[in-house]
Amino acid sequence: MLDFWYSERCTRQVKLIVSIMLCIAIYYCSSIAKLSPLFVAISLAIGIALHVLKQLSLKILASSIQVKLLKILTALFPIFALAIMTWFLPKQDLIYLILQCFGFMALGFILIANYENRAKRTD
Repeated sequence: MLDFWYSERCTRQVKLIVSIMLCIAIYYCSSIAKLSPLFVAISLAIGIALHVLKQLSLKILASSIQVKLLKILTALFPIFALAIMTWFLPKQDLIYLILQCFGFMALGFILIANYENRAKRTD
């Protein structure tokens, strides 16, 4: 999924549609159960960290063992982070809170990835 996001096939329109749908889903879940601002900040930070890990794996030589480790870490880091956050979330309406955490993780990733790859202004 991350490879598609960084590829040329994923256009700006697709990224915009995904961002809008993500915001709608977060808004819907927040109308049922409110997520604490602390968990929102942690989720956004995890999304940003996921982008940083992906960028590191793109900059390191493809044949090295470090790339394989970074790919494994990139795949497992959000899952473990979400599992740990789930442990501390209130148990009432847990599924909506988990969806919000996942949505904010994705939103943090999307915002940073789009900002870094935006078209540069020329004077």
